[in-house]
Amino acid sequence: MSLALDQLTADAICALLPHAGGVCQIEAVSVCDENRIVCTTEAHRRPDNPLRRDERLSVHAGIEIAGQAMALHMALLAAESAEKHQPRQGMITRLNGVSWTVDRLDTIEGPLTVTAECQTMAGQVARYGFALMRAETCLLKGTASVFLADQD
Repeated sequence: MSLALDQLTADAICALLPHAGGVCQIEAVSVCDENRIVCTTEAHRRPDNPLRRDERLSVHAGIEIAGQAMALHMALLAAESAEKHQPRQGMITRLNGVSWTVDRLDTIEGPLTVTAECQTMAGQVARYGFALMRAETCLLKGTASVFLADQD
């Protein structure tokens, strides 16, 4: 991918996602290729994170964070494509094999690594494997099916 990932600021990332302000959870991208994206975030530590409920950030909010990594992957691929087409809007429609090792993300010190790997993309459906890690510890993992809207 020819995109300079080190120049992709948090604001530029949010501009690529259908999220705004504090809802945008991805802060940096370290790897992005045709099949995979690796991102980092410390948004889980923000007291004003809008995904918090009752002053806690459940590990299940990690599914939204992973979904944003998937959306960012598809947006970056669209930006790099020869046709320069607009990224497609998507919605997670199915989760499989989701497992977690913690109950909360807000108590995890330091940055999280978010990996999303495209297992298949055909027509209006993409399937991604995802994982949220802190250092070598897997906090949340699973697979997600994403329904993609028709391109206009």
